[in-house]
Amino acid sequence: MPIVLISEALLLRSTLSDGRILRDRVLCGFCVRMNARKRSFKVATSVAGKQFRMVLGYWPLMSVDEARALAADVLRECRAGRTPSRVKTVAAVSPTLRFALLDYYLAKKIKASSQKRYESLMRTHFGEWLEESVSELGGLAFAAHCRAFANSKGSALVEVGRGILSALIKFLNAVHGLQLESPFVKLSAAGLMPERSQPRARVLQEADLPAWRDAVQRCFC
Repeated sequence: MPIVLISEALLLRSTLSDGRILRDRVLCGFCVRMNARKRSFKVATSVAGKQFRMVLGYWPLMSVDEARALAADVLRECRAGRTPSRVKTVAAVSPTLRFALLDYYLAKKIKASSQKRYESLMRTHFGEWLEESVSELGGLAFAAHCRAFANSKGSALVEVGRGILSALIKFLNAVHGLQLESPFVKLSAAGLMPERSQPRARVLQEADLPAWRDAVQRCFC
C-alpha cells in the first residue's frame, strides 16, 4: 500500500480508480480506498493481535479532517485493546449539506454547467444551511425555511430548488442508509405548496393565421 499524505488536494487531483488503498503518512492505520465511484476512508489495524478493518465514511461526503479525527478516536480504542463500536463510530460524524451536494454531483456525474446553476441557487437561497449537518434537512426549522422559499419565490425557481433537494435526499437515503423525508413532500401533502409552473400557452397572432390555415389545408389534401 503506498504511503502518502491524505489530503483534500490529493483526492481532488488523483485519477486512481482501481480500488487501490493509500495509507496516511501522518496517522498510522488511517487509509483511503480509491474506487471509481467513491473514495472510502478506512481504518486498517489490529486489536489484540487480530486484524481490524472499519469503513469510516466516504469523500467528499466526509472531509479528510473529519475522517482523520474519527480515525484517531477509533485507533485509540484499538491500541487500548478494545474493539470500537462500528455503528456508534460511523454515526459520530455527520456530513454537511455542502459535502453531501459534492458527493451527489460526483456520483451522478452532474455536468459542470448544471453544478454551477445548482450551486448558485443553493448559495443564494439555502446558504445558511450549507455548513449544517444533513440530519437537519429533516428538522422543523429546515421545513419552515423551505415553506418560506416556496411561498416567496417564482414557481419555476421553486421547482428547481425542490428538485435538487428532493433528489439529494433520495440519494442520501439510498447510498448512505439515512431515513430523511423531503420537506417539500410534507408541505405538498399538507397543501402548503404553490401550484407547479405550467408551460405558457401560445396565443396566435394575426400574422400567424395565414400560415396556420395553409398548414391545415395541406393536412386534408
